[in-house]
Order: sequence, then C-alpha cells, then structure tokens
Amino acid sequence: MKLHLGCGQNYLDGYVNIDFPPSEHTVQEKSIADRLEDITALRFPAGTIEEVRLHHVFEHFRRPQVTGMLACWNSWLTLGGTVHIEVPDLGRMARVFANPFASLASRAVAERHLFGSHEAGWAAHYEGYDESLLRHMFDALGFEVAEVKRQHWRGTDNIHVIGKKVRALVAGDDATVSGRRFLSSFLVDDSPGELRMLEIWLEGFQRQVAAGWATD
Repeated sequence: MKLHLGCGQNYLDGYVNIDFPPSEHTVQEKSIADRLEDITALRFPAGTIEEVRLHHVFEHFRRPQVTGMLACWNSWLTLGGTVHIEVPDLGRMARVFANPFASLASRAVAERHLFGSHEAGWAAHYEGYDESLLRHMFDALGFEVAEVKRQHWRGTDNIHVIGKKVRALVAGDDATVSGRRFLSSFLVDDSPGELRMLEIWLEGFQRQVAAGWATD
C-alpha cells in the first residue's frame, strides 16, 4: 500500500489518497480523497506500507508532533520503504525575502510561502526546512536520503527529499532516543530551562507516537 497524505485536490493513482473532510477546507473546490481522516490519527499494521508521500503538508505541524509522525511512518513502512517530503525551501525563500533589490510582490510571495496562506486554521506553517535539516531528521529517525529534488514554481522554491527506511525503530525507549536526538538540536544551551523545553517537546513527540504507532 502507498499513502498520499494531505492530498488536497491532487489525486495520485496507485495511492490511498487521504485528506481532511471538505468542511475543513475554505478554497478547495472539490474533495477527491479516498479516505477523509485526520492524518495524525492514522494507524497501519507494522511493515505493511511501501511509501508515504506528502506534498506541502509536513510544514503544517509543530516540530514535536511531526517528529513523532515520522517515527510512526517508520513503524508502518517495510524495510527499504520510502517517505517523500516536499516542502518550501527555507534557505532559498529566505534569500528572496532578504534581497533588498527584490520587488515587494516577490518578497510577499516568499513570506507567504514560508509562513502559510492563512485562509484556514490549519493553513499556517509551524516549521521551515532545508536539505541539511531534513537530512538530519531522516537520519535520526531511521531513514537514509536517497534523492533530493528542487522545483521552482511561480516565484516559489521547493525541496523534495526522498528517504529510504534503513533502520526500524522500536516502540518505547528506542523511538524516544531517536526523537530526543533530533529535537535536542534546537536547544540554545543545556541550562535547566532549555532542558525542560526539551522534555516538553518529547512529551508532544510521545503523544503522537502513542496515537499513530503501528498496530501488531
């Protein structure tokens, strides 16, 4: 089985296309999803999924939660299965925004692409990504980057990273250690306040793992 999560109006043949119900959308003209569900609550049997694909969905989730989601996808995927993540390219869009010679229109589009379109409650971006950050995240959660693609579309730059599952995470401490490895990268220092921040992030990570880890 191949999963296309947060499909919007982009139906992919050969995939199970999953999205929010139409009531959650404000500008989408029709629903083409095979299944209408909250993708954070999905569960599949361990080792039964061949591919998980998201196009401009990953950035809509908070860092602790999306780290937990990637851990859950690892638990669903077969060894050698793939995850496709396409997101705005943080570095390239930031350069457009910071360019003093860029037009106001170009800078406004860059800002929207980085922070979201804001026409619905879910239409905000919680995180920004570039190749190095995605490589680090994939490595921490048991994936090896197999390919990196870049795309320019209507004044926006995007990055599409394909990861292959090379290590199966084990529920419990192993998954938490992997989540901690990635999330600790965002600490400013090792002061008590920052370490408490990490524990809060890990609580969010663990909630998502509890909600979406593979069934036996």
